[in-house]
Amino acid sequence: MGKSQAALEFLTTYGWAFLVILITIGALYSFGAFDFAKYLPQKCTFTSQFKCRDFSLKPSEVRIKLANNLGEDIVVNSVQITNDAKLPISCSSISPSVPFSWTHDLDKDIVFSSCSGGAYIAGERVRLKISLRYYAINTPSAPNHWVNGRIDGRVTS
Repeated sequence: MGKSQAALEFLTTYGWAFLVILITIGALYSFGAFDFAKYLPQKCTFTSQFKCRDFSLKPSEVRIKLANNLGEDIVVNSVQITNDAKLPISCSSISPSVPFSWTHDLDKDIVFSSCSGGAYIAGERVRLKISLRYYAINTPSAPNHWVNGRIDGRVTS
């Protein structure tokens, strides 16, 4: 009887300690201590034709600075932004308004404003997809080309 009582006391004592550890871990998780996404770097990725120089994500606004590395002047027909949310992000205005001309070796600031939806919330991390449709001015048939880029970052207030 003495051995079983000692075993039961051992299990009871360490059972309480184990329960306290589980409650502590649960509390830390609920407060976001295990949100490792906040430690990931923010980045802007485009093809080599359009180098991403800088970007900023603010509530209701997405700014991106791209460099035209095509080696020729182009006209951008369309600029779109979206993400994988159930209701994707939508922005009511784009500056500069399309279509616009873009000289080679020149940086261009593209601003999406009045953005909402798509889990685009201040303090949250987002992954946005940006698509540009363009054609080269000096190409006689002016075929359209699509280029896609991605922004991974946190919306700052």
